[in-house]
Amino acid sequence: MLRKTVLSGVALAAALLCGGACAAQDAASLIPADAAVVVRINSGRILDKMGGDEFVSNVMRAAGQEAAEAVSSPEEWGIDLGKPAYVAVSNGEDVSATVIMNLSDAALFERAAQDFCGGRVHRRGDVAWVENDGRCAVFDSHVAVAADVGGGRDAAWWCRALEHKEGVGPATEGIRRIMEADADIAVMVSGAIFDEDELSMMKGIYGGDLPMEDITMVWSLSSGRGVAEMRYGVVPESDAAARCLAENTVGMRRVEGRYADCIPASSMLVMYSAIDGAKVSETLARLQLLADTGEDEDFAQLRRIVESLSGDIAVVMGAPVADGDGVSAPATIMAQVADGELMDFAVRKLGDGAPVEKTDDGYVIGTGGMNIWMSTRDGNMVMSTVEGMTSLPKASDPAALAGCREGYGAFYLDVKQLLAAARPFLELLDSGGSAVSLLSRVDRVESIAERPDSFRCTVYFTDGGDNLYRILADALTAFGTVEDAVEGGGAAESPADAAVE
Repeated sequence: MLRKTVLSGVALAAALLCGGACAAQDAASLIPADAAVVVRINSGRILDKMGGDEFVSNVMRAAGQEAAEAVSSPEEWGIDLGKPAYVAVSNGEDVSATVIMNLSDAALFERAAQDFCGGRVHRRGDVAWVENDGRCAVFDSHVAVAADVGGGRDAAWWCRALEHKEGVGPATEGIRRIMEADADIAVMVSGAIFDEDELSMMKGIYGGDLPMEDITMVWSLSSGRGVAEMRYGVVPESDAAARCLAENTVGMRRVEGRYADCIPASSMLVMYSAIDGAKVSETLARLQLLADTGEDEDFAQLRRIVESLSGDIAVVMGAPVADGDGVSAPATIMAQVADGELMDFAVRKLGDGAPVEKTDDGYVIGTGGMNIWMSTRDGNMVMSTVEGMTSLPKASDPAALAGCREGYGAFYLDVKQLLAAARPFLELLDSGGSAVSLLSRVDRVESIAERPDSFRCTVYFTDGGDNLYRILADALTAFGTVEDAVEGGGAAESPADAAVE
């Protein structure tokens, strides 16, 4: 039930994206104190980046006549897009969703409220309301609330809130973070949102003393010219939660940068991190205890292998290369290890019939056209599909990705190389070319974990004037074009073909 309500709240937020906003100060004061999810949306800013009325019209046209009639323009709703909107999902006995907006024209919103609730408008002083069929809309001359009737909050409750302008909003660090975030969209999710099974899993990872009700997760998303950036962080709401998070970081360590100069800048994919194997092993022990299956020989060996990993780990992959009838994928894994038990374990799992050759410091595993070389030297394990790889590679042009030298981990993906390698496969699935056209607008993705409990992910676009919302609008338009073509029995026209015409 909770998941469905959260999804309905997100859907309502998406609908109001084309017509919803609110005054920051008033809206924040009207957020219910038991809100487990709060979304802050700068609707006007997003619509401008999508291309304004032209792109909204294209999306609505692609979605079909029924959708176009269901979603009116912001002007017809009487809503002010110049200020952010808030969507709040409360997690009480009766889960409810609320949207708080600022008005530019209360008379226009009154008509929209009647359509939304299907009821008659009532008035008391400066406040008006409509309540019908489990929904209500309450508004005065400048603020409006559209909400589910539940959790003890009906139209009368919201009328009192608007009349007295009481600060009912929760004064939490998570709320403060999303209020201060200079982002297009900011989301706060309280630990109170999790059900009993999810809480058990979380406590199995972080420890049974983790006060999940005092943990908040915060996301923010912004996109400007040529880039889109998403941030995520775990926010403790109490000293006890802060101490617990500090003690239980799932074994993450600050990277030393040991393998940074071994990674070519031409790599297609890079994943770099550092772990404390002993802490990860402790986490596995808690999970085993949680599962109540008892520790067996395989689980004990898994813990020993994990404990042998302590320090930097890098996974590097180049673009796949077609070679005759096959495809080779240059890939290398480098890791700090205490011993070679991980390699020995992998070889044993292959069985006696596997084509394995023992070397002085490792193995060579035959896999047909692409062998795997494994070795351990000076506390460094190397596993690679690159022929002759028996020690750490030295790149002539090492990676410049900051996360390979600082922070708690990094991720890098060269989308251009990936698209070039996967284009034949994608074209089989996407004869119209719309997917390839949209993917080609992304240059690369970079992510860095600045702290054990947070990370920043940046997407760079090939066109310095592009942004995420324009791409999404084009994707929706392209999808509608394909749907129309399928229903009409014709061939879909790609965005590139449409641009030429």
